[in-house]
Amino acid sequence: MKLFNFLATASLFLAVSITNSPAAAANAVDPTSEANCRHLARDGVEIDNLAYWRNALAACEAYLQAEPGSIDARYFWLASKFNLQQYEPALAGFEELAAQGHAPSMDYLAEASAYGFGRERDFNTALSWLRKAREANDPRSADYLGEMYKLGWGVAQDFVMARSYFELADRLGYVPAKRSLAWMYLDGLGAPVDAERGFGLLSAAAQLGDERATTDLAFLYTIGIGTEKNTSRAVAMLDDLVRKGSADGMRTLARYYLRDGDKAQKKTALDLLEKAVALGDGGAMRTLADIYIAGKVTERDFAKAEALLDQAIAQGIVAAYRGKALLFWKMPDPRYGQAMSWMKEAASRGDSRAMADVGVMYEEGKGVPVDEREARIWYEKSAKLGDPSGSRHFGQSLYFGRGGPRDIENGVKWLEKSAAAGETDAMRVLAYGYEDGSGLPKDAVKAFEWFQKAADAGDADAFLEVADRSYDGSGTTADAQKSLVWYLKAAESGSAKAQYCVGLLYERGEGTAQDSREAVHWFKTAAENGYIEAFAELGEMYANDANLPRDDGKSIGYLEKGAAAGNATAMILLGIKYEDGDGVARDYAKAIEWYEAAANKKSADAMYRLGTLYRGADGNQKDFGKALEWLTKAGAYGNAKAQYSLGDIYEYGQGVPIDRSKALSWFMMAAFKQYPEAMNAVGYYYQNGIGTKEDQTIARNWFQKAADAGSAAGALNLAWYYENGKDQDQAVAFQYYKKSAELNSAGGMFALGRFYDDGLGIAVDRQEAIKWYLRAMDAGYNRAAYRLAYAYDATFSSDNAAENILLAMRQGDRQIADELKAFSPFTRTALKRSLSRRGLYDGPLDDEIDQPLKSALKNYAMSYGG
Repeated sequence: MKLFNFLATASLFLAVSITNSPAAAANAVDPTSEANCRHLARDGVEIDNLAYWRNALAACEAYLQAEPGSIDARYFWLASKFNLQQYEPALAGFEELAAQGHAPSMDYLAEASAYGFGRERDFNTALSWLRKAREANDPRSADYLGEMYKLGWGVAQDFVMARSYFELADRLGYVPAKRSLAWMYLDGLGAPVDAERGFGLLSAAAQLGDERATTDLAFLYTIGIGTEKNTSRAVAMLDDLVRKGSADGMRTLARYYLRDGDKAQKKTALDLLEKAVALGDGGAMRTLADIYIAGKVTERDFAKAEALLDQAIAQGIVAAYRGKALLFWKMPDPRYGQAMSWMKEAASRGDSRAMADVGVMYEEGKGVPVDEREARIWYEKSAKLGDPSGSRHFGQSLYFGRGGPRDIENGVKWLEKSAAAGETDAMRVLAYGYEDGSGLPKDAVKAFEWFQKAADAGDADAFLEVADRSYDGSGTTADAQKSLVWYLKAAESGSAKAQYCVGLLYERGEGTAQDSREAVHWFKTAAENGYIEAFAELGEMYANDANLPRDDGKSIGYLEKGAAAGNATAMILLGIKYEDGDGVARDYAKAIEWYEAAANKKSADAMYRLGTLYRGADGNQKDFGKALEWLTKAGAYGNAKAQYSLGDIYEYGQGVPIDRSKALSWFMMAAFKQYPEAMNAVGYYYQNGIGTKEDQTIARNWFQKAADAGSAAGALNLAWYYENGKDQDQAVAFQYYKKSAELNSAGGMFALGRFYDDGLGIAVDRQEAIKWYLRAMDAGYNRAAYRLAYAYDATFSSDNAAENILLAMRQGDRQIADELKAFSPFTRTALKRSLSRRGLYDGPLDDEIDQPLKSALKNYAMSYGG
């Protein structure tokens, strides 16, 4: 926003109309000096660099020497001195001219009183001089009066009156008034927001040679306000100013590169600022000071920053007062009292951003007691002057009801106004509001749109928010590749969490080709930047990543670093290593030590693992009492696995009396947390009336939930229910046996084979039956051999049938030896051959069920058990 800070003004409109005396006209004036003086010290020049004004002073001294009686020459000479901070001689001269009715001199005297340049600050005196100048129809005084009404200096703040004065100045030909008007429309002060009109006024001013209007236009092009976003055009405009030696152009281009440029452009920005400072540009001094305070682009140096700010303040650069406040605020040992003093001084000079900062200091209790009500007052002052940060803070104070009554509707309006001006913090506040539904309708899509706007505007925090939501599909389509792009942007902006997430994506091969070495690089970067979760990932990768050479030393080293930094996951992983003897000698005592360290950090998983270790450990470490203690703690923290384990403990009476009601209670807790096996257990209890009244419908519902959640046992029990329960449906039973089998349940595999074998819920398919029986056997299901023997017999695979008859007997199935009549003659003959090969049968190889065969089978059973 343009402030009342014209440090280089002399009304060209009036200067060229001042009549010189005949004697002066007769002098042999150097036309070059006169022209240079009039051009350099002309009205509307808003140039802060001292080199410019030294040149102006030299030209005007030559002009004055040539025409010592010329009011014009003397006026321009005084204007040059004023802009070189030679206030006393300049103001004395302006007072002499003002006494003669010279209106432009009155403007300078008004400025001196308004800002305290060589005079005490006195708004009434400033107003008095401006009103006298207005009586003489001076255009610049109209613009200055507009600023006085805009800021409420010596008059009640009145944006409509301010706009009317700016319009008057514009009609009288005062070019900077177009900028004043433009920002009224851009900020919505005294008129509805009209960005296009504001852009048009700036364009007109730029065409008339107003350099500041050109830099303002470039700024609008970079953020797309009032026009399409066009950064290339903005840079071209600023490059053109730089080529012409414009310090304004150098400073503005530098600020753009600092905000949106790459590493090389940030270096260029420093060079541009150094050049502008060398020209004596106060604005560049303030910007360079900010860089030294932040210490991001170059090394932090508070001494250099303070020296630059003092020079800028001497030139009357209002923003430098705020810079001085930030200097004291950001020091390693912050001096908040001094910071507040300087911030209030900047605010008193019309710096609307400083007003917002004063509010922040009151809200956070920096240099003053916390006072949210006073903070809101300052935020409102800033917001009403169109400052995007002030609008955001004022909007937040209204939205959340801080410092006064909550007013969601107006809070949102101010936040939206701030966001429209490019304030990305406001965009994120709105995004969180829509995401949480706190005062705004809950709307994940709108939330994502605001996060995306903030990210597109270069907000590093929003990079991470967009990345997270692009990954999990909150408010948008899940897209791991897009997520990686935004995580990389955030990572390159210094976000340690983003660096960690980039590592995860490379490790998993999501959104990119799997690359373990790239993952390690990003995890190390995240760890170096303080994201301690990365240590746990590094520890895991060096132990278990198939794409990296196993290195137990590095694995333990990274886990110990993570644990030392307080990461509970690293502690747990160390506990697992010592419990399992993975890469280290098994040591239950050390495992317990690490689990307890993580448990002390309120890790429910660590508590669960402690309980599980005490429950299942070998030898002296087994302790059901401690197991119960730790599992109960974990269950109280909501750990579903612990709650399920407690159900088991009470079901089987491990260290406690058997209590099926308590078992069911714990199973229910875990089930309500969507733990699949707990859902199945609850279903089983209701199915069989254990610890509760039998209820087949409730049982079926829990089996259904368990199956849907991926429980193989749940799918198996649900299939049994549909096969044998009150709602029998063999086709449905088949589907759930199939699901159970596909979830690697040996019982499910066997049952699925049985359904294919018998044509239950599906057409008979003996080959499918044999396949699933074999898989059941591989999974350890002993009863499958009995069924396999019959299936092979039915498919004329006699040798296989015979071998499975013997296998069934080895598994304890004596009945099959009495069922030989049910098998084909080919299978009985194959059985005799098999027994003969084993030296147990020496009779005829026919299909008869004779005594030698019966004896051989009896001897087989005695030899192989069962």
